[in-house]
Amino acid sequence: MNHDALLGSLRSYLTIRFGEVVLGPVDTVIFALALAAAGLSAFYLWRIAGFEDRVDRLAVLRGRTPPDDPRQNRRPGPRWYTRLGNLIAASPIIGISEQQRLLNALAAAGIKGHGELATFTASKLCSSVAFAALTWLFLEWRHWFVDSSVIRLALVLSALMLGWRFPDLVLARLAARRRLRIEQGIPDALDLLVICAEAGLSLDQAIEQVAHDLRQSNRPVADEFAETSAEMRVLADRAQALENLVERTQLPSLRSMTTTLVQAIRFGTPLSESMRIVAAEMRTERLARLEERAARLPVLLTIPMMIFVLPCLLIVIGAPLMLRILDALHQMFSRAT
Repeated sequence: MNHDALLGSLRSYLTIRFGEVVLGPVDTVIFALALAAAGLSAFYLWRIAGFEDRVDRLAVLRGRTPPDDPRQNRRPGPRWYTRLGNLIAASPIIGISEQQRLLNALAAAGIKGHGELATFTASKLCSSVAFAALTWLFLEWRHWFVDSSVIRLALVLSALMLGWRFPDLVLARLAARRRLRIEQGIPDALDLLVICAEAGLSLDQAIEQVAHDLRQSNRPVADEFAETSAEMRVLADRAQALENLVERTQLPSLRSMTTTLVQAIRFGTPLSESMRIVAAEMRTERLARLEERAARLPVLLTIPMMIFVLPCLLIVIGAPLMLRILDALHQMFSRAT
């Protein structure tokens, strides 16, 4: 009896009511854990920011870190989300092929660096858990499918899968926006390559100079050209660096540029004239795509016109006619009676 009374009092204490919203004991525990995790994350971020700020100010005041400073030899360990992401990435859930696909997607979105795959995998896990928890809380709040636990479980699993795929959708959107910016900036980069080639610079020096000049106007193009220049200095075959540029950006229009550059490297053909022709072709191709989009615009505008404009037009035209017909019918029936 005492055990049942203790459980009843515990349920009453863990039940929270906010107006019409009623959170049961399980929902209260989940909500408290979520708040604790959010508060703990905010606290650690605040500590990290304060520590980095103090280190930067000391470095500015002293000019350099003293050799006997113990912080100089202390290396920060991996963060908890990095360890979690590494654990998930090494598990059978994500195989080698999926790891390579995620690395290519991160590179296409411009996210490069050590540990980015682990961070992205951890974000996928956190997103799936958050979607599942929010779905469960919403079902408890609205009291939907109370008698059917199978439907609730299916909805929670669907939210879990949706949360797992949600970072991929965001990453694909970022990659598409970056690819569009690269595609828009490639003709200008080719013109700069032509100027650098006519000035007497070699190919790797010209690419490095283009990356430096485009840093302010188009950063994605500058980053890709800077990485290509670094690979051309390291790799034995320069053509491989150009092929890596095409693989990272996934732009078919860059294939002609890389083919021209490879031919210039192997056969010694004039670089400036070839680059000028390729730049003109890419501008023509981009203008053709814009004209194609403009030609599709009337067809795309037909649907909103039929949905929003046509009913209003029919009401304006047909309403007086219908009123006159109703008035005439009313007069005929009134005379007949």
